[in-house]
Amino acid sequence: MTAAVRFARAAALAGCVMMLAAGCGGASGSAASDTETATSAPPSHTPAPPPDKGPPCEGSPTAKGLHVLRGGSEVLPGGAGPVLYKEGGSDGTHRTATLTNGTGTGTAQAGTESWPVRLGQALTVHGKAFTVSQICTYRVVLTPKDGTTVTQPPVPNVVDPKWPALTDGRLRLRWHVPNTEEHGAISAVLQDVAADPARADISVTSRAGGGGVYSDARVGDTLEFAGRLWKLTAIDTGDGDPSGANPNSGYVDLQLIGPSS
Repeated sequence: MTAAVRFARAAALAGCVMMLAAGCGGASGSAASDTETATSAPPSHTPAPPPDKGPPCEGSPTAKGLHVLRGGSEVLPGGAGPVLYKEGGSDGTHRTATLTNGTGTGTAQAGTESWPVRLGQALTVHGKAFTVSQICTYRVVLTPKDGTTVTQPPVPNVVDPKWPALTDGRLRLRWHVPNTEEHGAISAVLQDVAADPARADISVTSRAGGGGVYSDARVGDTLEFAGRLWKLTAIDTGDGDPSGANPNSGYVDLQLIGPSS
């Protein structure tokens, strides 16, 4: 799959999740039984990209700075325009990421600049200088060179620390059923599932800004949202019907790892 196709799909997914989250008043409820099984063929899907060569992260896991999630954007300290983590890759030893000064989750303005970056690289975005302190499959950490302390959503007084409700440390997301924090501050939704190999598209939106679009995520991948890290532990492609009332719709399980930094 070309970078252009993947990026276009990420933008479309982000638009869908915003509409879904807007119509959702609260959390979708507790995790469903593990005994549910698929009954027919999974939905059609674009061809799977090749597996990432790894490593999943390069750089210090305790790096401090602005977390820009994969397929999402963050407003820079001081309120300057956003920066977007458009796409990334690895040669098996080192990671790279492509950043743009896009606007909105998964969206970039025509004619905006792009920066392929590596760990330790210096760059200036909207007049502010940063160092690339960490690159992961799921995020890029940008540390301000002027020592500015970065405060970004979600923070404890914005997002309910009890959200989302977990079962044995696990969050289950059902296909097309947003799981939304009680006050609507943040929402996560399984946008699509596919087989051969099993993979999922998961979008996260935050009313305070930011968010991410994790396209073609596979079992074992790490995601970040709500200030936490999650491991994708199961993908069930279901019977191809995304209806919220369908007990055999596809789902994913996310296991809580811990804080995002």
